[in-house]
Amino acid sequence: MAPIELANLSSNWRVLQKRLQASKPAPTDTDTTSLKRKRAEHTTSSADNPSKKKPYKQRKRPKMEEPAAVGASVKQHDTKALSRSVSMPMLKHSSLLASSKRAAESISVLTPSADFPDVENEGVSETALPAKYIALDCEMVGIGPEPNKDSALARVSVVNYHGHQVYDSYVQVPDKVTVTDYRTDVSGIEPRHLRKDVARPFKEVQDDLKIILEGRILVGHAVKNDLDVLILRHDKRYIRDTSKYSKFRELAQIPGRTPSLKILAEKLLGVEIQVGAHSSVEDARATMALFRLEKEGFDAEVRERYGHIKPGPSGAELEAGGGEPAKRKNKPKKKKKKKN
Repeated sequence: MAPIELANLSSNWRVLQKRLQASKPAPTDTDTTSLKRKRAEHTTSSADNPSKKKPYKQRKRPKMEEPAAVGASVKQHDTKALSRSVSMPMLKHSSLLASSKRAAESISVLTPSADFPDVENEGVSETALPAKYIALDCEMVGIGPEPNKDSALARVSVVNYHGHQVYDSYVQVPDKVTVTDYRTDVSGIEPRHLRKDVARPFKEVQDDLKIILEGRILVGHAVKNDLDVLILRHDKRYIRDTSKYSKFRELAQIPGRTPSLKILAEKLLGVEIQVGAHSSVEDARATMALFRLEKEGFDAEVRERYGHIKPGPSGAELEAGGGEPAKRKNKPKKKKKKKN
C-alpha cells in the first residue's frame, strides 16, 4: 500500500466525515420523547411528586395537627410519649368531683388538727374518738430470705372521719423473726422504731384494733392486706375499700388493675402524697379524704350488693351522724312450751 501524502490527509478526512454522516440514521420522534421523559424524572423534585414524599412529612403538615389536650405530655406530638403519659386517664374520664365544696371538705382532713395533734407512737389517743367511720393503714418490713415477698407488721395508724389520729403504734417483730429489709425509703421504718422499749407487742396492738374496729365502718385502700397482717376479720358489708370502688377503678393506669393511693390522691384531691418515706397516718388520712369525696357512691354500691344495712358488725346500731354506736336492747327470749 502506497503511503498517504500529508497534503492529501485533510481532504481524505473530510471525505470520510461526509460518508459517516450520510450513513448515520436520522433520530426518530420516539427516541426524543423517551429521552425527555428520563430527564424530567431525574430533575423533578420531591415537592412536585407527592408519591415520593416521606410519611413523617405528611403528618407534620399544619392541617393534620391536633390541638394539645389539657394535661397531656410535653412531647404531645410523640405518640409513644403520650401513651406513657401519667395524665392519659384524665383525657378519657371526666372529673369525679361532686362539687368544689365537697372537694374542699375532703381535702381539709389531710391537715392535722391543732386541737387533736398527731403524737407519734401514742397508742390509743387521749383526745380523738373513733366514731362511726375509721380509716386504717399499716406499714410493713421485709423478713425471711425473700424480703420483697415476706412481710411483717411494723406500724399501725387509724384516723376518724375528720382525719384526727385515733391510734398510732410501732409493732414489735417476733423474737424468732429476723428483719432483712426495713424498707426505710418506702415504709419510713428504722431499726430504732422496732426496739422493745419503743414498739408494742403484736398481741397488744391486735387487741387494741379489735376494740376500735368493733361496730364501726372500716375505710382503707386494699384493706384486705392490712387485715391479713393484723390477723383480723371484718364484715365485708362494713368495709369501704377505695381500691375497689368502681369510679376509682376507672382511673387505673392499667385497665383491670386497681389504682394506687398516690394516683387517686393526685387526680381527685390534687395533692401529692408518699413523697419519700411513707407515713401510715398520712395514707390513712388520704384514704378517708377519698371516701368522703364519694361517700354516697360507696354506700350505694354496698346497698346494691348487700341490701339496706342498719345494724353494725357486732349487733350495735350505728347513728347516722357518725357518732358512737348505740347499744341494742336485747329482747327477752320466749320460753319454749314443753310437749306433753
